Amino acid sequence: MDNSGLGYSYHLPSAGWNLKIKNTLSQFSDLFSEFNKYIAPAYHHDRCERSVQMRLYSMHKREFVMVFVGFFACFGLSVFIGLAGPPITMTSEQKAHVNGSETATGPFVMKTPALSPYSQQLWVIAKLSTLNNDDERYDKGFQVSVSIDGIGIDHKLNPILPLETGHNRTRHLKCERQSCEELVVAHLGFLDYTYYMITVRFHGLESFHQRYTIRDLTFYVSKH
Repeated sequence: MDNSGLGYSYHLPSAGWNLKIKNTLSQFSDLFSEFNKYIAPAYHHDRCERSVQMRLYSMHKREFVMVFVGFFACFGLSVFIGLAGPPITMTSEQKAHVNGSETATGPFVMKTPALSPYSQQLWVIAKLSTLNNDDERYDKGFQVSVSIDGIGIDHKLNPILPLETGHNRTRHLKCERQSCEELVVAHLGFLDYTYYMITVRFHGLESFHQRYTIRDLTFYVSKH
């Protein structure tokens, strides 16, 4: 509206840059305040953690002592049960009773002791002793054949490893004077019967027996 004839002019108020900047900052501040409660840490977020920490720090000496006493009591009880309980491994000894001519060959027939349902593996180990008095050390290779039968409830033999199938393994007999190292003869990784009948035969020890004379042959049956 122009009143030049009157000597003055009147202009409508218009928003300047300062006002626009203020409005923009105000809108941004309102938007930030909406998300501020999700961004900034609030007391209600860690209320549970703070309450747990305060509860732990408020424990008395007596309560701490009772906790440690209970822990060591349980630990000592478990150790006592482990030491006083039944052994994990049980080994039985069986002497081979054969004629002198069969000492180097066999067959050596043995029946295992009763196996409990907790037994998982069975090992058969052989140990020889000789009449040698020399200081000589000797290593003799020979063959070992094993047949295994499970004894059922009706006392009937159920072949597990028949002799016809043949389970021949090469073993080395290492001896010094009269003592020889132990030999692993057989190993069963799973047990389905309470009793087993095991037959062992040696092949290739005849010349060894003639020279050094096998005095004793002992089998150790170990169950785990």
